[in-house]
Parts: sequence; structure tokens; C-alpha cells
Amino acid sequence: MSTFLPEAYAERVHRLALGLEPRDAVSRLRPARHVDVTLDGPPGSGRSALARSGSGRYVLLFDGPIDSPVAVRLVPRDRRYVPRRLRFAIPDLQAVLDAEADDDDVPATGRAWRPMLFPGANYDLSATRSGVRGTVTRAGVPVRWTRAEAIVDGHVIGHAHGDDRGEFLLVLGQNTGAVGELSRTLEVTIDVYAHDPAPPVSPDDPLDDLPLEDAAAAGAAFDDVSAGVNHADGHVVRPGGYALVAHLPLQPLTLGRLTSVPIAV
Repeated sequence: MSTFLPEAYAERVHRLALGLEPRDAVSRLRPARHVDVTLDGPPGSGRSALARSGSGRYVLLFDGPIDSPVAVRLVPRDRRYVPRRLRFAIPDLQAVLDAEADDDDVPATGRAWRPMLFPGANYDLSATRSGVRGTVTRAGVPVRWTRAEAIVDGHVIGHAHGDDRGEFLLVLGQNTGAVGELSRTLEVTIDVYAHDPAPPVSPDDPLDDLPLEDAAAAGAAFDDVSAGVNHADGHVVRPGGYALVAHLPLQPLTLGRLTSVPIAV
């Protein structure tokens, strides 16, 4: 039985449940490197991979009813980006079918998100970009999955996500590029947030303690969770259980260079 075409035609209908277009948090472009996007779940649960198009978009199709919200893992290869775990509220399949029956539609924009991926240890960064390579430890042990931000005169000018080794790469925003001599310094306050206390790490799942965050509704004016920022419009939007663990005021950074900053909390 055909849904949209005359009966003389063979018809196969694909209905989108979830669409993802990961973006580079620095360039705002699609990552040039491959990202593994799978359904989230414990080891042995069969984490199905979302289908990837040649354009770098990932889709989960309705092959039947799918429970909402849908949790996924975005795991870049080669540590060029920091992994993320996100959860998305998608429409019910029956709602999509009912809309079609009423000659209406549930727009694809209501089922699609653009989560940001933040630079990892092997990120390809221009030698003239300004930023901080930080390593966060507690009693000599790496603090996993930190969030960091750079602040100048009360304004956040850069965000970073830390990895499982306590490392982060914080790239200052485009508007803070060097003006005049590259040797000029800029005093930047660095705040670091982490899960406090740190949750246990499963020996069977290295991403088990990576925060699972709930994205805003599709099509929201600003999805601060998908954007991966700590503050948005004056509101704190850190992952649950996160607290300020380090505050480094007025760190002198040389514009046009990366500065290494070890941070013990």
C-alpha cells in the first residue's frame, strides 16, 4: 500500500527520527575527520551506529517506534575532539504518522540538532591562534571531563571541554586576535569546572562517567547544551553535579601563541 504515490508505483518511505550535524566549536564547520555517532548504552547493549551521509550528517530513522529521549555518543577519532554524550527529545512516530494523515508535517528541523565538538589534544590548530593548553589534576590524578572558560573584563571569550586525561585546549575567540605586535599579552581569568566529587569510572566503559546532557528542544532559539557552553545569556548551564574547582585570575597570555597552564585542584 502506497502512502504518497499512486498504487502503480513501488514506494519506500524513510521517516527521520533524529538528525545530527556535528560542528567544530572553533571553526563552526563540519569536522573534516570522522566521528563515531552511536546510540548510548551499557557495554554489550549493542550500541547501534547512526547512518552517516557523505556530507557529514548522521540520521536515525523510524524503523518502528523509538522511545524518547534518545541518548547518543559522539566519539571523534584520534583525540582531535573531546567525546560527548547527549540526549534528544524526538517526536513520537505516531505523531508523525498522524500529521501525515492530516496532510500536515512534522518539520525535519524539529528533529535535527547541531552539537558542538570541542578541540582535543590532537586538534589541528593554526600556529598563530591564541589559547591555553591546560592539564587539570587532583592529588596528581587527572580530573576527567572538565569544562573551562576564559574571561576578560567579565566577558567569556572562550570555552573548552577536557578529556579523560585531564587535558583541554581552550582557543580564544576570533575577536581577541592580536592587534599590532604578536608579543602583546592579554590577562585572562580561567575558570575550570568538574564533577565534584568525581564519579567512579567503570572498568568496562571508559565513557561511563562522561556527562549525559539533555539538549534543548529542536529548533530552540539557542541550545546552550548542544553548544557546549558553561554560561549563556547570564545563566549557568553546566552539566549536573559540576562545580567550580579552579579559579586562576589574570593569567598573562601571549596573543598569537598557545600557553601551557598546569592546574592542580
